[in-house]
Amino acid sequence: MKKSTAMLLSGILITLFSGCTGKDFNLPSMKMPDINIPAFDLNKKRVDRALPHIKDLKVRSSLSEVALEWTPIRDRQIAGYRILRSDGAGGYKLIKVINDPYVAHYTDENLHQARLNRYLVSAYTNDGRVSLPATIKVPQTNKPIAALPFVTAVSGLPERIKVLWRIHPDVRVDSYIIQRSDSQAKSWDTLTTVNKRLSVEYIDRDVKPGFTYNYRVLAQTKEGIVSPPSKIVTGTSKQLPPVITGIMATTNLPKKIEIIWKASPIKDFLAYKVYASDFADGIFSLIAKTKATNYTDRFDQDGATRFYRVTVTDTDGLESSQKIKPALGRTLGYLKAPNITAARIVNNTVELKWTKSDPRTVSYTIFKKYWDGWQAKKIKIVGFTGTTFVDSKIKPDITYTYYVVAVDKDGIPSQESRSVNLAVQSSQKKSSWF
Repeated sequence: MKKSTAMLLSGILITLFSGCTGKDFNLPSMKMPDINIPAFDLNKKRVDRALPHIKDLKVRSSLSEVALEWTPIRDRQIAGYRILRSDGAGGYKLIKVINDPYVAHYTDENLHQARLNRYLVSAYTNDGRVSLPATIKVPQTNKPIAALPFVTAVSGLPERIKVLWRIHPDVRVDSYIIQRSDSQAKSWDTLTTVNKRLSVEYIDRDVKPGFTYNYRVLAQTKEGIVSPPSKIVTGTSKQLPPVITGIMATTNLPKKIEIIWKASPIKDFLAYKVYASDFADGIFSLIAKTKATNYTDRFDQDGATRFYRVTVTDTDGLESSQKIKPALGRTLGYLKAPNITAARIVNNTVELKWTKSDPRTVSYTIFKKYWDGWQAKKIKIVGFTGTTFVDSKIKPDITYTYYVVAVDKDGIPSQESRSVNLAVQSSQKKSSWF
């Protein structure tokens, strides 16, 4: 009974394996598990011509795979199969050992599409014998993917370079690999893969202004077969506008600073930007945009100091460099206060003398303060041009306080001079200078 059952199972297996090699062979790609059997050279093994050998070895191929199929050998001596490959560059190399005699398929993957591959398949025994090998050559039914026939790069764009190509004529191509290199073209970086067969454009936005880059495009099939690279094309991004020159700032205007500069020579001019900082090496902040070649920075104080930089922007939004020496500007400072040199009372008259401390002074304002009973009074005398003041409008038994302020041509006053106090007595006729 057991013998009959074994014979029946053997018959079924033979029928199944025989069916795999029929005329309707449509072989899918299959990966066989790695077997931990040490590789051995066919030339160093003993070939036993009496061993049954592989029959009906068949082959199918794609651009990157070769599928082998054979009829399994139904012999108890056979432990498995050894597969060797030659790509035409030398002898055969052992690429796979299959330790199951029932296996009838093997798929060789990731092959170079342009090479002519040949295979040897032989059976082996556990005691180290090998059968005569079956030999087969892979027919070159699929042409390699050719390089893209046309690629170009568009230069002069702001902060970008456009790469263009024509659709690859090989319908097996379904994507394109874009690569970039520096000016030496020694190493290539993959920027992206455009996963649409009909796409013909890629825009590289990771570029520096005014830099030149090399590009090439590779076609790729859905199986991952990559064509040779296209010809190398170069692209250059648009230059930044040239820096602004001739920047100057005033130092002699009251409550304001005028900044002027030379006009930019660019044809696609948009506007100028004015930046300011309280320190030459500080952070510069944008304070104005203008189309003129000057700007007025106004202040509420005298003697204010500021540093300025000016840039230009074009119609594409590119801005010239800020890495330029800043111009120093300053508002007109305070006038120096007059210096009172003498003050006295003579014959019920007050006499004041002072010296001119600042050459910008054009007139003086004299201030007179005193108490009239319980009422404080302050008198202001403006437009006085001399340096000696005589005041006859005084009363006895009152103390008068005087101080002087210088005024420039723009009406800007100086700080106050020192104050002097003069006490008028009822019997006083004269007083010495002090």
